[in-house]
Amino acid sequence: MRKFTALFALICLCLWMLFQAPALAESCSMLDYKVTAEVIYGKGEVIEDGELKLKDLWMDVYEPLEDTEKPGPAIIFTHGGSFHRGSPRYTYDEGGAQDTSPGDYCRKFATRGYVCFAISYRLAPDNPVPSREGYPPEDIDMTNLELILDQVNKVREVMGLEPLDPSDPEDMELLGDAVLSAAEDLRMALNYIRSADYNIDPERIVLGGFSAGAVTSLNVAHGMHEPVAATFQLSSGIIGFDIVKTVTESSDSPPILLIEGQNDLEAAFVSMPILIELYKKVGVRYTFAWVPAFGHFYTSGATSLSGDGSKMSVDQRIMQFLEETWGDL
Repeated sequence: MRKFTALFALICLCLWMLFQAPALAESCSMLDYKVTAEVIYGKGEVIEDGELKLKDLWMDVYEPLEDTEKPGPAIIFTHGGSFHRGSPRYTYDEGGAQDTSPGDYCRKFATRGYVCFAISYRLAPDNPVPSREGYPPEDIDMTNLELILDQVNKVREVMGLEPLDPSDPEDMELLGDAVLSAAEDLRMALNYIRSADYNIDPERIVLGGFSAGAVTSLNVAHGMHEPVAATFQLSSGIIGFDIVKTVTESSDSPPILLIEGQNDLEAAFVSMPILIELYKKVGVRYTFAWVPAFGHFYTSGATSLSGDGSKMSVDQRIMQFLEETWGDL
């Protein structure tokens, strides 16, 4: 009886392993990368207790384990949070909807051969002090800050902070400084990554992000015109830099992927038509897609639709966009 029981258990185990093999292989593939946590890429000025201090700026680095002699592509992913909260490891869960953290996006990208950097940056509660160097002041337009003020104040309430008053110049300056500091920090991370030894092709570095991180990526790619191959925007908006002014037929702006939720925030709804019309006019290659039945928060696996009739998950659409971009290089 014992021999029969042992034999039966062995047969069951073999059958389980047979049917689970694809899942086990997929699980193993998820380990085909390594993570280096909290790499310091620079320092940014902040006001702490009335004094000017330097804050460490860090990022988590996700690298494929496969060794290749040829330099590969890279993605810098910037998190959202209304310029007030969040981190490269934070997942938002609001109103029953959830997004995907930068770290989880980076894991997906790393398994597909990308070196991915999930960065932190200075936030409004840090009282950041932007340098305002490297870009002309006339390229800045803070009149659109009110587009994000409702969401900012919802976040501030959650954080136990007083709401920002649109009629108070100091409040608006604080928010504006956070927007500019985020862009300067992403630019700093980009320059650090270019100079570091990550076996990266400098012609294939992509900027991407969600919400405030998308705004920041847009500001660096199409506002500051830092040389990158492409940018993808998950629920972005025209905030801080006057993109309508900075993107021209001669500005050599990189291709852009624009994605928004069906019931997204005001900043996305106002900005997307303006951006699309601009890109059509000046000849910037763009792709637009939307995520049905979702608001501002949606996961990387959520279904996205585009005008060409294609239907695919958000992360699949990002990968398709990047593959098309490499074909143009």
